Amino acid sequence: MSEHSFTDADISRRRFVQLSAATGAALALPGNATADASADAFDAEYQYVQNHTPADYAVPTAIETSDAAALSAITGIAPDARTTTDPAPAAYATLTTEQAQAVADLPTAKDIHFAPGGNPFWRLGFYPLGVFPDPTRCVDYLDIEEVGAGFEHLADEHADRMRVFGIGQSAGKYNDLSARRDPRDVMVVEVTENVGDRAAFSEKRQVLVNCTIHGNERAGGEAAPRFIERLLTGNERDIERLLDDYALVFTFTNPDGWAARRPQYESNGVPNAPLHERGNLGGDTNRQYPNPGWVSAAHTIAEPQGRTLDGTTDPPDYVADTVPDTLAFIEHCRTYENLVSAIDLHGMLSSKDFVLALDGASQSDTGALQNSFELIERIGENITAALPEWETAGQTISDVTGGTNPSYAGLSVVPEQAFNAGTPVETIGYSGTGFVDEWMSFPERLGGLDVPSLTMEMAYSNTVGGNAYDPARVGMQVDGYQAAIRGAVEYATREVEGRFESDGDIAFVDTDDLRRSSGDLDFGDGGGDSGDGGDDGNTSSTATASPAATTTEEATLPAGGATTQTYTVDPATTRFMVYPHVHESVASAELVAPDGTAVRTFDATEGRALGGACCALPTWEVTDPQAGDWTVRFTDELESGSSVQTQFAATQGSVDAPDPVAELGYEQRDYEVDPLRYFRDLDDDATDEVDGLAVDTIAGDDDGSEGQGPPPRVVEMLGEDPTRSDETDPLAAYDHVVASHDDGIENADYVAAIEEFVSDGGNLVLTDSGLHLLAAMDGVAIESGDITTTENNYVAQLDTVNDHPLVTDRDPIQDHLWYIAPLGYAENEAPVTSIDQASFEDAGGSVAGLTGGRAVVGTLDVGDGTIQVVGSLLPPAKQTNLHPFGMVDYAATYFGHLVMTNALFGQQVREVDGEETLRIGRGSGDSA
Repeated sequence: MSEHSFTDADISRRRFVQLSAATGAALALPGNATADASADAFDAEYQYVQNHTPADYAVPTAIETSDAAALSAITGIAPDARTTTDPAPAAYATLTTEQAQAVADLPTAKDIHFAPGGNPFWRLGFYPLGVFPDPTRCVDYLDIEEVGAGFEHLADEHADRMRVFGIGQSAGKYNDLSARRDPRDVMVVEVTENVGDRAAFSEKRQVLVNCTIHGNERAGGEAAPRFIERLLTGNERDIERLLDDYALVFTFTNPDGWAARRPQYESNGVPNAPLHERGNLGGDTNRQYPNPGWVSAAHTIAEPQGRTLDGTTDPPDYVADTVPDTLAFIEHCRTYENLVSAIDLHGMLSSKDFVLALDGASQSDTGALQNSFELIERIGENITAALPEWETAGQTISDVTGGTNPSYAGLSVVPEQAFNAGTPVETIGYSGTGFVDEWMSFPERLGGLDVPSLTMEMAYSNTVGGNAYDPARVGMQVDGYQAAIRGAVEYATREVEGRFESDGDIAFVDTDDLRRSSGDLDFGDGGGDSGDGGDDGNTSSTATASPAATTTEEATLPAGGATTQTYTVDPATTRFMVYPHVHESVASAELVAPDGTAVRTFDATEGRALGGACCALPTWEVTDPQAGDWTVRFTDELESGSSVQTQFAATQGSVDAPDPVAELGYEQRDYEVDPLRYFRDLDDDATDEVDGLAVDTIAGDDDGSEGQGPPPRVVEMLGEDPTRSDETDPLAAYDHVVASHDDGIENADYVAAIEEFVSDGGNLVLTDSGLHLLAAMDGVAIESGDITTTENNYVAQLDTVNDHPLVTDRDPIQDHLWYIAPLGYAENEAPVTSIDQASFEDAGGSVAGLTGGRAVVGTLDVGDGTIQVVGSLLPPAKQTNLHPFGMVDYAATYFGHLVMTNALFGQQVREVDGEETLRIGRGSGDSA
């Protein structure tokens, strides 16, 4: 049971509805003020805040007095004041200008300070309620300086177990009081036994918790400090017992976004606004990581290894100037030698799930996949146990509405369960690039940390609808994320292995045509320097320009209305990028070309979560755009209104191979990738053989040149120079054949051998462009016109998933087949091969999944055998977008792996500490 359940606090589930809908009240902002308050007791910061907020705005105030008698006078002025006499007389209150002057006039009032934060007495160094009190005993969100001071206090008290330090500084918010930028430390806390023994620390299994990457998503920054205090004070006994062998690392990135709530800073373009802010000077802090695959020039990408990606050069100047905090975080995390798991804590608005886990993109074999989902399940079980209120959907809905869950912008306002998990597309409805959890999961050779990692999303933890402090709501968020931390540690104590139990031997059709390498790239006459620029003072977006021509436009989105922004594309532009933000509301958007065509659209009401993408709409990229005026149209879905900020970037260079030096300031990393690596990895995991056979080998006219002959065991079975017959067919050695491409489709002998294999009872799996083989087979009643490959899909996602053997053991949320960005694809570029549904069913097929009303996943019986179709799973890498940090070979999602497992009549098996704990997939028992 949550410590902050509805039965234990003065809040109801109805209050959660109000918090979601009443965003206008939650976002009441102070405007420019003309007060002229002054007193000897005011310090400079306090006087500034009082004079730059409206007279009736209540400023959080810490008051030191020379005797206890003054405390009753203070409560007379501010009846809600909190007072203490231990260790000295002091009070906390939120004071209007008039009240502040009255307190300052008290003869025993000594010093009056601005005191933002949760613990009312932290500014005075008093901790009568604990360092980070329970949210129900706090007065507001924890303040960044409050947390820093609290960490120093805890580290002094627990020097043998806790270490706190800075790893670099942010660019800094512009301070209107001091007329300069305020760089802030990126804080790191390490907790383990004998934390000062660095040699021992490096040998311990380490768990990384990143807490504050988006400053306006407060749940992580509220949960982690309290968890650290609980652990150090004996309230997390199960984890405390592990500290001899395990270490917990907490990182507090994006200090500027956290500090932005202080009135001396502009926040989200509003002077003196008491709002946390999403990003840093370089933009969105969760788009700045040097991930392999497509990256956008609209983002500022941080790679501490420098322009040459090898540590011999500095990062481009514009990167060092705007995102030094991200650079420092990446560089520091790479120093940990024994990380075993990582989670990144975020917040969203309303959702059908109180907490979501987002499984990030990577190249995962069976073992890596099962490790990722063991991490998900450990976290999920802990969250569900901590928040049982959300597991009784009927009770939740009944208590609020008498049986009907109200919807807001098409989504349920009240979460229907505690926890769910899926890809970003499946959960919050969008894809992207530069995500930190994905960076954590990529292999070290590609610059990542090579650990199972997750993004976590918490409902009602976002500026939109969440800036108002509600103790019970924050308490439940703290309970949820502390449970997530426990789950991540629990996972770290386990040894997890995965294997693929196959149903016979597997052959895949091998080819060199799918391979891509950096040697293929021709940047033409491109190239350029890393860019430089100057600080323009009070700027909330990019302060120094990147090599790409980047500009930021601002507008106002009226409540319940629409607005537009326009950018003129020059005829010489070869690539056009758009990255919109809607800070205080949730908006749908579309990108309209000069000829009036809507070339990109985003519906904010789709998916399970509203507000997971609230200010982070997709990054849109258009190659070879029309010249003229492009328009971004926004529609307010939350009816609250908002400021709008859009980054536009345009580059001129090769359409086929954009030069990363010219566009980002980084050189190209060498790579060679091949989606058929999927099957070579599967061979390592499978209980039977997985072999590659060339088209010529299958067709019977292979001369054995260039290593393309049949595998040795096929030669042994058939002889060195077999004559083709029913007995000597190379495919006769296999139970399953996979063709993921249409190479060889013009070779009649190859097609005939494939068709004969199926007719004789074999299982043929066709993926991607391999579906075109159907039209080449005489015994399949599907014409070439029935099969199309489109390359303008947002991602490879099924619109409809039917009950079908190919989706055995699928969770209801799962419908996304592969991640686009690691393979170089931008949004709206995913290739999907599909079949006319009526034609497929008329030919005897059964449909498992549709996209755009066309069959993408399904089964077709031919002769005594079966053909499984998966129209999008293993495409070749796309090289025409920026990808300076290399590529991966394949990027199948959990659902994509599951569909292939079922297509091969296999099963994925997970073992934890030597015991089998999971078996999924239809296996050989279901051949329907």
